[in-house]
Formats: sequence, C-alpha cells, structure tokens
Amino acid sequence: MPENIKIGIIGGDRRSLVCTENLSKNYECAVWGFDTTNEGTENHLINSVKCTDWESAVKCSDAVILPLPASHDGVNLACPLSSATPVKLENVVRALKTGSVLMGGRIPVPTKRLCAELGVTCYDYYDSEEVQIKNSVPTAEGAISSCITSLPITVHGMRAAVVGYGRIGRTLAQKLVLLGASVFAVARSVRDLSWAKCDGCIPTPLDSFVSAPIPCDAIFNTVPYPLFDRDVLKRLTRECVIFELASGVDTEAAAELGIRVIPLPSLPGKTSPQTAGEIIYSAISDKLKQFFEGDN
Repeated sequence: MPENIKIGIIGGDRRSLVCTENLSKNYECAVWGFDTTNEGTENHLINSVKCTDWESAVKCSDAVILPLPASHDGVNLACPLSSATPVKLENVVRALKTGSVLMGGRIPVPTKRLCAELGVTCYDYYDSEEVQIKNSVPTAEGAISSCITSLPITVHGMRAAVVGYGRIGRTLAQKLVLLGASVFAVARSVRDLSWAKCDGCIPTPLDSFVSAPIPCDAIFNTVPYPLFDRDVLKRLTRECVIFELASGVDTEAAAELGIRVIPLPSLPGKTSPQTAGEIIYSAISDKLKQFFEGDN
C-alpha cells in the first residue's frame, strides 16, 4: 500500500465516518465536515487529520471522497454532520489538484460534466451494481423497522404494496414476505412481475394499481418519479400509510387528503451506518487500488 497517497474526505453522515475510519488504516486522510461535538465522531477520526476548512482537505489530496448522496440539492455538498456554511460542489471540483480523483455517490450530472471539462477523473461509486445491491439490504431493513414502529399492527398478516421492483423494491418485498406479509409487487415490466411471482409476491401491474389501488395497510414507494399525484392519492384508503423511499409522492396533496406519508431518505446512513459505511469503503478501496496501484 503506497504510503504517500493522500485522501481527502469531506461531508457526509455516519456512513462517511465509518468509511473514513477504514480508509485511515491504509492511507493518510484529511477530513472536513464533521462537528466533533457530535457523539461518536472523534472515535472514527482518531487516525485522520481534522481540517478547519474544506480547502485544506481537498487541495493537497490525490483523491477526494464525497458522501452518498454527494448533494441533496444538486448544488451544495451534503454535510448533515456539520454546522459550517454550505460548500458548492463546483468550488470543490475547481480546487482539486491536477491529476487527482473525485469519488462520490449519486454525484449530480452538472458536477460530472464539470469534471469532464476540467479533465478531472470522476468516479460515482453508487453506479456500481455491487454497491446498489448490497445497499438495498440496509435500506429494506430500515424501511421495515420504520413500518414496525409506525403502525399499530404486525408485519405478519399485513397487506403491503411495494411499488417498483428494482434492487431495493425486490429486496424489501422478499423480506416482507419472509415476515409473513401479503405483498403486492407493483411493477411495469413483465420481467419484474415474473420475478415478483417467483419471490412469493402477488404481481400487480402498475397501471392497474394506479387506476384502482388495492386496499393496503402500507405502501412502500421506491419509484423516483412523480407517481402518487392527487388523483391517485384520492383512490387510497385513508388508513394506508405511505413509506416514501424515493420521491414519487405529492406530499402536500397527501397531507390535504389526510394520508400519512413517512419520508425515509438516506435510510442506511440512519439505521445501519456501520454496514452501509463498510459497503462504501469496499467500493472506494477497490477503486483506489486501480487508480494508484495499477491493480486492474
């Protein structure tokens, strides 16, 4: 392991802290964006240099690590554990030294374009199939945990609709089935509906569900585009609770209609930061070896 490789880690939640702790065992790490007053922060940063400004962590680093997601608004760095003034991702990219690498999760398209324009190597670790599949487990478990604490009934015997049957939707549906729920897997493609049936779910075409929603105790939405608009929400029973894992629910309309929506953003970072941080670390570590050690 090269001793002269310097890594800068800026922003992020507890997943980033876990990732930093692991990276600091093999690399010289400089960090920014974590208020040390937060409980447990110091323990993760013992072997890292804590910078007072983000520029110090970026300008001398061979690789700069952004969190997952890199930004919540597409402009500023995600820094939920810092009280500092927001940092624009554009400024971070422009401050990188020549030949350095920028890594992050769900990096905004404009940031990727700027990297290409400036000749900066940019790697989005959330594009990795491995990361997304592994990440679906803590996400699904977090959603079920929220369901258990939010509803007055057991998961066993519950009627639940999982909307979207991608990596997260499928993992979530499988776990709900194992817990004894009746799961309606709502999807558009024949392929996904076929997998849903094989997984023990009740395959439900999306168009059918939208036009005539099945009465459910809970709906888990994993679809990131507007789906649950006012018209669709009107067709739901008022007792149904929507667990929003993406951004497909008109929350204002839901509130007006008396439908409870529980937003669940960045679940792994809140419910399973250790596991989720290790998933990110594994992806970053493998890529660092390729970039700086020629491990292809």
